[in-house]
Amino acid sequence: MSTRTPTLDVARAIALVGVVVMNFHAYLNPKTAYFQVSPSIWDKAFNPLSGILTSRFAAAFVLIAGIGVSLMTNRAREAGDVEKIRATRLVLLRRGFLLYVVGYGLQWIWPGTILFYYGAYFMLASLLVAKRSQVLVAIAALCVAIAAALSAWRANEILAGNLTSWLSPNPNTPRNLLIRTFLDYTHPVFPWFAFFCVGMILGRSWGRFVLYRMRLLGVSLAVLVVAHGLRAVLTPKSTTTTSQHLRKAMVSTQPFDRGVLYFIGTLATVLCALACISWVVDSVPTHWFTEWLARAGQMSLSIYLMHVVFFNLVVNRLHWVRSTGLDTSLTLSLAFYAVALTTASWWVSRYGRGPAERAYRFFGG
Repeated sequence: MSTRTPTLDVARAIALVGVVVMNFHAYLNPKTAYFQVSPSIWDKAFNPLSGILTSRFAAAFVLIAGIGVSLMTNRAREAGDVEKIRATRLVLLRRGFLLYVVGYGLQWIWPGTILFYYGAYFMLASLLVAKRSQVLVAIAALCVAIAAALSAWRANEILAGNLTSWLSPNPNTPRNLLIRTFLDYTHPVFPWFAFFCVGMILGRSWGRFVLYRMRLLGVSLAVLVVAHGLRAVLTPKSTTTTSQHLRKAMVSTQPFDRGVLYFIGTLATVLCALACISWVVDSVPTHWFTEWLARAGQMSLSIYLMHVVFFNLVVNRLHWVRSTGLDTSLTLSLAFYAVALTTASWWVSRYGRGPAERAYRFFGG
């Protein structure tokens, strides 16, 4: 994009707070973050597997990336310029390939990184930049349906005593790499690419977003209530039978169950947040805090990579911080983020683009 979009930059900066917090908590407190006998309300909220904050920030990043792709390609697509569309596809392919390779290497020291999957989303998006919005809707629905069907099938197989661990391999062969990319671990294409497709659809009408964002907010809130209401009503009180167990998995709103209600509820949450951020940014566009966050959002890739290096340095190498619970991970996260955002804001003001972003653009165009 030739010009920045403040709402998207601010949204990236805010989403990055949640990514850092959830990652630091999961990696610093692996024995207490996931399973506790009597968790507090805060432990439940920040649980990396089932908390209300789990995956919402990452989903926001994916959706915003989809918006960015459409903003980058709208002019060529609307003009039907075949050459520019082809050039844009090559740019997305190169950028996606770079993220895929870097993310693949990063996951060996930072398991679960979204960067690896991010690259796959961009490469897939390169095939869709000129497709109609109806096609994007169909692909998003297909991604969600495949994920939900696979989740139900795996639950049924496990109940029948059949192991499905072959669908959760280490990505050490081409076959296993494809399985992880599309089906397994933290952010597989099915269903996560659906968030990207929704972002691409939103990006095609981004110029009118300010006109319909309040309606979108209202509809998203209603959908969020309905999704969680259906989950509460349809979830069986016990899982003593196979059908009850399968029904519980199918109506779950937990991220790793990857059901339809999970996608709907998470998408509604992200759209609500985006509408609110857009309204605030437009209300105070020149406020120092808005500009500070926007500049930091422009360096989200650099900050993301920096948080991996920082954690491994102070926790795994220097042993300055050790696992003591949620309080420590929150303190460490906020301390890092405050310094990172201040540094990023200064860097962008002085140099215009972050070091990782500069390399990313140099390779990808």
